Amino acid sequence: MDKNPTSDSMATTFRAARDSARTAAKAAAHVASLYLIEANGGRGAIHETWKGEGPESWCQMAAPGITAHILAKSFGDRARVVFRALTDAEYERIRVVAEDRNSCYHDEDCECDDTPWPPLGELAKPGVSEVGFRDGGLRGRVTRAAGSSTLELALDDEPVSEVATLIRLVRTDH
Repeated sequence: MDKNPTSDSMATTFRAARDSARTAAKAAAHVASLYLIEANGGRGAIHETWKGEGPESWCQMAAPGITAHILAKSFGDRARVVFRALTDAEYERIRVVAEDRNSCYHDEDCECDDTPWPPLGELAKPGVSEVGFRDGGLRGRVTRAAGSSTLELALDDEPVSEVATLIRLVRTDH
């Protein structure tokens, strides 16, 4: 079987380009984690992730009350974030800003949900509420555990810049 030297060099070039892209995405994910730590007032650490430990991710930022996995399906720019033990006031700050940022700009015949995030009144009882957004897809969950006065909010696939904004909102005293 004759080997084509051009094909061999192209295969080598392709592998080098692919490996470079993977390395760049992993580096971007680590910088994204640093960005989230900065948004959290400098609190948090970056951890490597293992298969089966959560969503497939480049790495995760962990801090008291927050875990953000930087998703491997992204270029290091999207995250799954979980806020644990949110107070009602913190949740409400996030809800109001998120709904405003995701407001519908369609015409009056649009079928977008006017209030995609469950209001606090719906979360008074323990259980899970799905959080939808204007695009109609469900991208998160809000849970109030039995006997708890706090909420857990999980958002499945968000831009890192949005996650940083939400972290700042949670950490802001109003």
